[in-house]
Amino acid sequence: MENQDTTRRPNRRERKGAKELLRIGHKAWLYRKDKLSPIEERALQIANTGLHDALKDRKTSADDLQKKARILDDALRNSGGLYYHKKSWVENVEMLLVAAIVILGIRSFFVQPFIIPTNSMYPSFYGMTPHIYEDEDPPNFLERCVDKVLLGASHYQMEAESSGTLYLVLQNGSSHRYIQSNFPNGRFFIIPTMARKYVFEIGGKEHTLQVPAEFDLDELLANKFAGIENLRDLPMVVAQDASLAQGRLKLSDKKFSKGEIPLAFDVLLGDALFVDRMSYNFITPKVGDPIVFRTASIDQFNRELNQETFAQIGEDKYYIKRLVGEPGDSLEIQVPEKIFTNGTDVRKGVPGLLLRNGQPIQGSEAFAENRRQTEAFVKSPQSDLVNGYPGYRADGLLSNRNKIQVPNKKDSSNSTGKNGYFAMGDNSTDSLDGRAWGFVPENELIGRALFIYYPFTKRWGLSK
Repeated sequence: MENQDTTRRPNRRERKGAKELLRIGHKAWLYRKDKLSPIEERALQIANTGLHDALKDRKTSADDLQKKARILDDALRNSGGLYYHKKSWVENVEMLLVAAIVILGIRSFFVQPFIIPTNSMYPSFYGMTPHIYEDEDPPNFLERCVDKVLLGASHYQMEAESSGTLYLVLQNGSSHRYIQSNFPNGRFFIIPTMARKYVFEIGGKEHTLQVPAEFDLDELLANKFAGIENLRDLPMVVAQDASLAQGRLKLSDKKFSKGEIPLAFDVLLGDALFVDRMSYNFITPKVGDPIVFRTASIDQFNRELNQETFAQIGEDKYYIKRLVGEPGDSLEIQVPEKIFTNGTDVRKGVPGLLLRNGQPIQGSEAFAENRRQTEAFVKSPQSDLVNGYPGYRADGLLSNRNKIQVPNKKDSSNSTGKNGYFAMGDNSTDSLDGRAWGFVPENELIGRALFIYYPFTKRWGLSK
């Protein structure tokens, strides 16, 4: 029996195990040889060579292969090396950590994902937008899943738990304070999301609805139930029953039955895009670029400039706007002097022509569309929007024919030592931008919007 064991060739399983051990031995030699003593280093080298030669020699018996493997195993243990399998949890964790470091490096220095929450850049970029179900049935489960995957749509609906008229409950019974404070609601992996809670009343029973904090449910409710733009235009109702909320807004005269759905809508995710963080380290931003920037020091920068502003941001967030002014540029918006419709001056609300250094601004498709919209409005105030662009509205720092100078660090009057940039939303009628809070300091620029990767709509592709 002993003679047979010494002459038996190693089977496939034994050779595979020996090869795995040799892989570990080579790895230990590469990563630990500088930490080993001369004796440990020599022993590990000899053990690796011995097992390698045994595997290479086809005449090696199973017994000899096992002996060489035990020698290497002992050398690894004596040198402080760990015996582990190729797919051990240690290696998996190591791989995940390396991958995380690579991803964070790419995000920090090259490309960063960014989701647009609002519609200040409409129609170039979409923020969260609603789809209201009026005469159509709400989607079934399968349809919701498809919409979720393709459009990032989240479905919301409120079912009447009792019969009665629909009211929006005011907070603490005070005038038009109907929105609860923002609060954490759920988690996206490990990142808390923020929600906003609305309280309704039907037939004396409270109903709650939670939506993303950045979503404007006010406008949706005002348009759907009252055909107005602002909920504050609705009269406040005082309840006669002391058990009910004292302050309410009556949304509808219709009496809803128990089980009926007064409100059903989808919230479509805002455009998710990649931002190029690298380019602005080598080149200066260009007018027309859709830029992403932080707001942390904007208020302080404008105070140091002694720049009068009409609003303050007061928080550190990421904004996306279109760059309309570089350092040293002169900007103004010219509104036509008089435009009459049926003998009425409708100049208020008329889009103006944005001038950069005395000339109509150029550098992007949005600028061209805005110019065409302004010209069309002068010819006919009832004209439709040109490809959805509303034109630039004179307001704040850019009130009608008021010129502003974008800060240049080379100017003696600029004590900040920083260049400034001026940014506006394409949807200027619904954009809190540089007209209100002033200039963006160069150190807050993140990068240029590069590519819309989600949702899968006609806007998918390179950013414009």
